[in-house]
Amino acid sequence: MNEHEHDILQELAGEYEPELLTLETRDGGELTLEVLSQLSYGGTDYLVGAEYAGQAEESTALYFFEIREDALWPVEDEELLDTLLEIFSLLNEDEE
Repeated sequence: MNEHEHDILQELAGEYEPELLTLETRDGGELTLEVLSQLSYGGTDYLVGAEYAGQAEESTALYFFEIREDALWPVEDEELLDTLLEIFSLLNEDEE
């Protein structure tokens, strides 16, 4: 990588603003997620997010939601979660 490419990458990294989404939890609290991806599987669209802990920390917990009529529904089926995680991992293996 030449110096110019390195400078551009540093600029882009400094300008990164995560897409945040705040959801109300079942117990009335709030959960702020960083939207990581949207994917389709079996004719259904899903949103993938990670709990947002601020720029200094990285979250390892992923959340998967089914997108239905502009609403998000948590995916609770373990087999479907495993499949969605595998798809997400394959799509993002270059970023790890």
